[in-house]
Amino acid sequence: MSVDVRELAAIPLFAGLTEEQVRSVAAIGRLSEVRRRDVLFREGERAEGIFVLLGGRVKLYRLGPDGREHILHVVRPGQMFAEAAIFMSGGYPAYAEALQKSRVLLLPKKPFLELLRDHPEISLQIIATLSRYLKQFADRIEDLSLKDVSARLARWFLHTADEKGRLFWDLDITKGELASQIGTVGETLSRTLRRFKEAGWIEVRGSFVKVLDPDALAEVVEGGQESGGR
Repeated sequence: MSVDVRELAAIPLFAGLTEEQVRSVAAIGRLSEVRRRDVLFREGERAEGIFVLLGGRVKLYRLGPDGREHILHVVRPGQMFAEAAIFMSGGYPAYAEALQKSRVLLLPKKPFLELLRDHPEISLQIIATLSRYLKQFADRIEDLSLKDVSARLARWFLHTADEKGRLFWDLDITKGELASQIGTVGETLSRTLRRFKEAGWIEVRGSFVKVLDPDALAEVVEGGQESGGR
């Protein structure tokens, strides 16, 4: 399956490259289509390389001691994942599973590292992405250890709005997956969403959600509004 150079050039990671450089990336890539619930890699497996999602959605998660799934991140088209693993001697630090039919580009470790030496501008893009992930995970650790469910959900709304560049969007994950992502259970999530709606902070209609009062949500994150339990 061949890689479309124009499609690759439109991905932020490769946006600053020349057409010839993008062709060099395409030449080492392995494009594949995966079905919903297909596992791309498992925690501890040897890292084959870096992945770029061209279409669909992929979740990255770890399993707790009780076997419960904890979603770390939901990858969307144009984003890369498993980038940290190619710089580590160990295996993948988490699981990756397709949430729907997806198109995935694998850039094998050795040729990709050689590509980075030839094109340091790609390295800078990866550093920027890793920095954003580090900030997200630092926020997540703080939330799980210090914040209750209301604060975690409020931060999720604000972060997603910032990521999308607008205050409204269609949910592309289930409420169960959202509950896992913020470290709670479905019943508690539903109760917290209902409280946010009644307060006039958000609007929810089916899969459509809209932030109505970002300032109030920011106060919840900081603990200034009444919040719920864990």
